[in-house]
Amino acid sequence: MLAALTLVVAGCHTVRPVIDLGSKPAQADGTITGTVRGPQGSSAVVGRMVQVVNIDTGETQQVLTSNTGGFTFKVKPGKYRIELTIRHGEAVVKRPGIIDVNRSDVAAGGDFVLGMASLARPRSNAPRADDGLGAAIA
Repeated sequence: MLAALTLVVAGCHTVRPVIDLGSKPAQADGTITGTVRGPQGSSAVVGRMVQVVNIDTGETQQVLTSNTGGFTFKVKPGKYRIELTIRHGEAVVKRPGIIDVNRSDVAAGGDFVLGMASLARPRSNAPRADDGLGAAIA
């Protein structure tokens, strides 16, 4: 009898759609990942400051590279530039271009390769013994 009563009550229940008028979920972030490597991309550069800059808003974030030379940023959708702090005697051989991040994107390719800066040798200011034109004709 209880089972029959349950079926009658369940049969009389009307289904209504549920509408959530509460706050909307936060916009999904994207991710920018990359690595910093030494000459010829062979060795990880550990503990180097990497900064991501939102080109439109100017917002920045900074992280240090991991023990594998890697870095990761969680960012809002937009266009980003990645900057790397270099040290004396270093040069950037490869750098990422502008990265366009959409919702839930994982944008890899923020890779840097460092090399040695070519050092210009200073010229000597010592006077020359000749004028560079050869011996005088007598």
